[in-house]
Amino acid sequence: MLTQKDIDNLEIKEKRYMISVGEPKELYVRVNPTGKKVFYLRASKFKQFITIGECQKGILNVTNAREKAKELLKSMYDGSFVSKSEKEVTLNKANALYVEIKAKKLSRATIKKEQLVYGKYFNSTLGNKAINDLKKDDFLPIFDLMYKKGIFETISRSISFLCRVLEFCRQRGDLKTDIVLHLKDLQRFYKEANYTQAKHYKAIVDEIGIKNLLCCIKKYSKLPKTNMTIINAIYFTLLTAQRSKNIRFAKWSDIDFKNNLWIIKADEMKVSNNGDNIIPLNKYALKVLEIQRILNGNKEYIFTNNNGIISESFGVKFFKTYKLEHTIHGFRSTFRSICTEKSDELIKLGIGKDIAEMILHHINGNEVTRAYDRSKAINLRIKLMNWYGDYLNSLCDFDF
Repeated sequence: MLTQKDIDNLEIKEKRYMISVGEPKELYVRVNPTGKKVFYLRASKFKQFITIGECQKGILNVTNAREKAKELLKSMYDGSFVSKSEKEVTLNKANALYVEIKAKKLSRATIKKEQLVYGKYFNSTLGNKAINDLKKDDFLPIFDLMYKKGIFETISRSISFLCRVLEFCRQRGDLKTDIVLHLKDLQRFYKEANYTQAKHYKAIVDEIGIKNLLCCIKKYSKLPKTNMTIINAIYFTLLTAQRSKNIRFAKWSDIDFKNNLWIIKADEMKVSNNGDNIIPLNKYALKVLEIQRILNGNKEYIFTNNNGIISESFGVKFFKTYKLEHTIHGFRSTFRSICTEKSDELIKLGIGKDIAEMILHHINGNEVTRAYDRSKAINLRIKLMNWYGDYLNSLCDFDF
């Protein structure tokens, strides 16, 4: 084991050389022809060769080098050591790798939704930061902003997404910190903070409530400065009984105007195994699209604002304006309740409850076409959606 005096007296040669310092055995000193002596840690077991620093009087001596070497070795054994190359893995790189690997397993709609939120809130603020340097405090301003905006579900979903990205890095050996656990703690915190505010609103199922809803939509459309795209998106959601996600990401290319059908690809649906969802468009839904053609006909998505696809909370302002204790997602339950309530009338038209479930994409289309031939199944969907549109219009004549 070399002392500081031994290191000071090491011979300077024409070629640089390394010699073991001892205690720990992985500590070495390299002597350069210039006389400079540098301490190194050679941890072959961990495939690490790390520069500790130049031996300088009053700055770094053999005692200091031993302490640093032992700390590094301890971090390697307990798994907390982060190499320089690992520190270079940024959140943006981790996200890109996650998408690349998971793209084949996740639906396009899921990827788009996750990347939209990531791009809006995390890309510019934390994207270039090394994942091993991320701290819980780095995320607090972002989640606090979401909380103030009232997008509580976005907080939970974005944390789940970040945890999946970072856990993927941990499994690869790139992440060495406990940031995933800290993010999950934050997720629990915001859920508890929102618990007293969260309300589970019932869907509108009675005729009086449905009529009031339609009248409110009509009034809202007449207000000055009202965003017509938002009004149309709300009404179109009610008319088609589809999830808000599918409304937001609906493309013009998904519409078959020749047959008046909206065809949502299987991988855009919540349950892709149920196949494509085919929603016949009645004259009221077509009227909405006619207006959107004027507003957004040159864009990829049907319902867009200047900033891109409409927000997932696009109906919140409308519901608050008229103090309606319901949600956009509740429109699906409204559709189902109407079909159940009017089942006798629908049966006379040859429409069973399985057709309504098909519109909601709760059952596989093949299950229905086993009972009907394909053309009849489509015709029954068309008949149901035309009846549904006429029923809503009978409660409140919705003229644009």
